[in-house]
Amino acid sequence: VVARRLLRKTEREDAKAGNPKIAGASVVIRGTEGMAVQLATCCRPIPGDAIAGSMKKGQGLVVHTAECRQATRSRRAEPEQWIDVEWDRRPSRLFQSALRVTVTNQRGVLAKVASGIAEAGSNIDSISMEEDRAVFTTMLFVIEVGNREHLARVMRALRRVPEVEKMVRVRE
Repeated sequence: VVARRLLRKTEREDAKAGNPKIAGASVVIRGTEGMAVQLATCCRPIPGDAIAGSMKKGQGLVVHTAECRQATRSRRAEPEQWIDVEWDRRPSRLFQSALRVTVTNQRGVLAKVASGIAEAGSNIDSISMEEDRAVFTTMLFVIEVGNREHLARVMRALRRVPEVEKMVRVRE
């Protein structure tokens, strides 16, 4: 990690000196080999998202989505801790993503939504529900997906459930 940061510094110096062939190098995220890599739970990045990495003492490389509010604040305050990262072209594992789904409050609706998620090839890691209301209930699902396309398939499957009124990916 230190070598990569030093290399990045020399690449910036070379780029300023007019040697563009090595400017803009980035670290490729390939699971956890070579360094401790953590995906930030505030924004839950998945392959296909634009990402940025922060070197944190005791944590290693922490990866955020590029538009994460927490990351944006930290980048302004401590720009030297941030490095460019990108996803491996073929990720070899599943990633957590959060969905907030508002449904019509009816008997069996949780089973229908869970079935839609399963039929789209995703697994549910956790479910929580916001306060029960008379007409609508909001459920927060943390699911496993391979990339943004997989997440889009899950969301399309849930849109076909008649009781689903609103759905958003939770990033913060």
